[in-house]
Amino acid sequence: MNTDLKKRLEEYDILADIYRRLSIVVSQVLEKTMSDTDLRPMQIVSRIKTKESVAEKMSHKHDKYHYVRDINDLLGFRIIFYFSDQMDICAEAIKKAFNVDPKRSKDKRQLIDPTAFGYISLHYICSLPEDQGYPVELCGRNFEIQIRTVLQHTWAEIEHDLGYKSEFDIPREIRREFSRVAGLLEVADEVFVNLKKRIGDYKLEVCESISNDEADDMTLDLITLTEYMNRSRTMTALLSDISAVSGAGIKEVSPEYYVERLHFLGIQTLGDLKRFNTEEYDHALLLARNVLADKDIEELISTVGFFYLCRARLVFGDMDEKRIYRYYRIDETDPGYAAEQTEHIMYLRKLMRHDAH
Repeated sequence: MNTDLKKRLEEYDILADIYRRLSIVVSQVLEKTMSDTDLRPMQIVSRIKTKESVAEKMSHKHDKYHYVRDINDLLGFRIIFYFSDQMDICAEAIKKAFNVDPKRSKDKRQLIDPTAFGYISLHYICSLPEDQGYPVELCGRNFEIQIRTVLQHTWAEIEHDLGYKSEFDIPREIRREFSRVAGLLEVADEVFVNLKKRIGDYKLEVCESISNDEADDMTLDLITLTEYMNRSRTMTALLSDISAVSGAGIKEVSPEYYVERLHFLGIQTLGDLKRFNTEEYDHALLLARNVLADKDIEELISTVGFFYLCRARLVFGDMDEKRIYRYYRIDETDPGYAAEQTEHIMYLRKLMRHDAH
């Protein structure tokens, strides 16, 4: 390292402390911005360039970076999303939260040649607004924010790991293979966005059908089961009756655990589930009262209704012991646990039927 560069790098130690403080403030602003816009990024990461990295950059581009403060990405943030349609929403939110330098910022989606090798992302050079009450010494300091999808990030990391920087680094036939992979990832991003939209449309259809009592023919899956749990008057009534037994509150959880179990019990559609609920309602409530009455329980999970409905079918139905055992072996690796549960169901069956007589 020459004497001139070493002298210019002395500024780094002072700026590094300032940028560490700036990083904390910007992180807080980004978290609030994501929350306010209802965005849920997979990850927000930040880094401050090391002195070695800064020295290398200033050495290679000495005509552009004479001072450490000239480097716009001394502090960098990366926001990674699952879906590409969230990138533009995030970009607009960032423009409102920070001062964005349009001359130094890049939308590589617009800049990249359609036939060129590479992958796309958003790069914004930002600074804190001076009229928002931020510490004066932190304002006017540039930092970079990159916005990518998971697939874009994956591609960039692989590209970096392979040391690929330009089309002249590798032979044409290998470059062609890289281009094909980049194209596949870009198409995959679009497909994932489309799938998300279709799932969203399906949820709306399910909600409307349940509200209009027109969902009987819908296949039982996680989406239909979730919306039934949250919207069915019969299901919410059962949940309310069960929670009233112990005075416990309800914590909402996913009913994913019960999709396969309900299928095992022959519940294939929402119509089947509705009939199942009606047939076993009183039995489920009876079992719940036997267990929960006079218990000091603060909270029950929202799938407790499905738990007691399924248990009611096992106890009051005509399923033989082997099939009950198979029910408890769904996703259960411990055969001993399944055997214990089966034995308990057979005990309850005798007890309940004896009480009924």
